[in-house]
Amino acid sequence: MLYLYSLGTYIYGVILQFASLFDPKAKLLIRGREQSISVVKSIKLKYPDSKWIWIHAASLGEFEQGRYLIDRISADYSQYKIALSFYSPSGYVPQQNCQNVDMVFYMPLDTAYNANKFLDTLSPHLAIFIKYDFWWNHLNALQSRSIPTVFISTMIRSDQYFIKYKLGSIRSILSSVDHYYVQTQKSADLLQYIGIDNTTVTGDSRLDSIFFEEVNDVPIQKEILDWKSNGKCIIYGSVHLSDMEVIKEMSSINAKHLLVPHDIDTANIRAFQSQLPTSMIYSQSGLEDSSMVILDKLGVLRHIYNTADLVYVGGGFGKGIHNILEPLVQLIPIIVGSNYHKFPEAVDLITEDAIKTIETATLA
Repeated sequence: MLYLYSLGTYIYGVILQFASLFDPKAKLLIRGREQSISVVKSIKLKYPDSKWIWIHAASLGEFEQGRYLIDRISADYSQYKIALSFYSPSGYVPQQNCQNVDMVFYMPLDTAYNANKFLDTLSPHLAIFIKYDFWWNHLNALQSRSIPTVFISTMIRSDQYFIKYKLGSIRSILSSVDHYYVQTQKSADLLQYIGIDNTTVTGDSRLDSIFFEEVNDVPIQKEILDWKSNGKCIIYGSVHLSDMEVIKEMSSINAKHLLVPHDIDTANIRAFQSQLPTSMIYSQSGLEDSSMVILDKLGVLRHIYNTADLVYVGGGFGKGIHNILEPLVQLIPIIVGSNYHKFPEAVDLITEDAIKTIETATLA
């Protein structure tokens, strides 16, 4: 099975190379991966005697689940340096200068060659994977070097192929992980079903980040409050073009409408504006000239939810909703789309009628 996976990964790498000729995000990923080993080498030279902890997050959402742990390691175990890797540009780009982290890089494509070369270069004393980014060749290489490996905030589903099918080599790699800190009892039960007992149910580590992180005021908060004046403001957080029908229908509400796309590259921002002719782009016009503004600014969403009167969290008509916990702690009404079932906190909150869901992209 590992051989077939490796072959599929190689084919995926070739397809990604081809896609990078046309897709800016793929191009960014390819360029970043090409530089990963040299980045690791150059930064390790600055700290020749240091011990390293490697933390991997697929994207920005997974990073948020590990943010508090990163801060605690930096504060309580300062003898270790922290190496942070991302799979996606949407995680790497906003966090490439992340506080309390000593190097940030793209994870190399998951081939056996890349995994061995990377681990030979970094030589981490501990590897931490966030949620469910299972890269089998890297995990296998960690096992072969007896490097302690843990997963945090892990979610296991019954439809994942390594649960549904008896894949000996994959399950052997899963069993080699030292510990799984899982979000739900169901995840622990599914791992136990395939013979893995080294689990602890800890819940979603994003709550630690949200409750314990000091959220600083940012200048745009006052801008939003002045913009909405005595009126209302709806924030559309981490939205995609697949959320557009909802945005269009909600735009008829008498309020200020602030859109924060999940992807803020120029092409995506223009695509949003082309479908919302009355909207303005924040970097071009600020907040004064329109009741609907597209915010093309990184890293501020969690800081501005407290200015909203209603929040629509995007992704629910695509691969899945984004972070609902950040607006939730502000006690603001929240609406999400129908694809929320992979997120236990959303399932529980919707069951308890604490947040609302829209089953179709058309509200009528």
